[in-house]
Amino acid sequence: MSNQPNLKNKNLPSLWVFFSFEVAVLLSLFYFDNFSAVSANFHSLLNIRTSSVLISPLVLFVVNGLLSSDQKAALVFWRIKNILPGCRAFSVHGKNDFRVDLKRLESIHGPLPVDPKEQNLLWYKIYQSQRKDSLVQTSHQRFLLARDIVAISFLFIPLVGVPFIFLGKQPLNWFYLCLLIFQYLLLMVTARNYGCRFVTNVLAGESLKKVVARKKSG
Repeated sequence: MSNQPNLKNKNLPSLWVFFSFEVAVLLSLFYFDNFSAVSANFHSLLNIRTSSVLISPLVLFVVNGLLSSDQKAALVFWRIKNILPGCRAFSVHGKNDFRVDLKRLESIHGPLPVDPKEQNLLWYKIYQSQRKDSLVQTSHQRFLLARDIVAISFLFIPLVGVPFIFLGKQPLNWFYLCLLIFQYLLLMVTARNYGCRFVTNVLAGESLKKVVARKKSG
């Protein structure tokens, strides 16, 4: 998508806030788990904190690039094939949104496809004509942000949560792992909703655009 890089750049501050929050929670747990040792060497704590602030942007860059776009979408929609929500644009999402006039879309684009890949292709074609719409851009940006946050939250489970089981103390280590899993599931639902909303906003915009055009021509 042509404007996707620009939208991703706009999402960077929000991603940085989320990543910083995750790191802050981890450091707080580490401090709580090692209160005596850390308190005895306050200068070491300051050095660790300063180093974390300096390298966090680089770590975020690496972590966010560990997974491809399809892998991130798979973490959101829990699918192996036909991952993107556009693959169900007409058969599922369009039917569930009262703003989408499927009959009008069919009169414009011909019989609406049933095959998931063909659905995504037609939806993407419609998106190209709607991508400059402010509502579509906003919903697209929100979906990309939610998808990337889901990916980061998932990676924290194997990269941080699982090692903390062996490095931390009970029951704090298990509490932290459960918290990461719950966070991932919660964000996954949020990202799904944003993805479906993005798809239907495109279809709704296409329906509305044609209605306005016909009124003008009349």
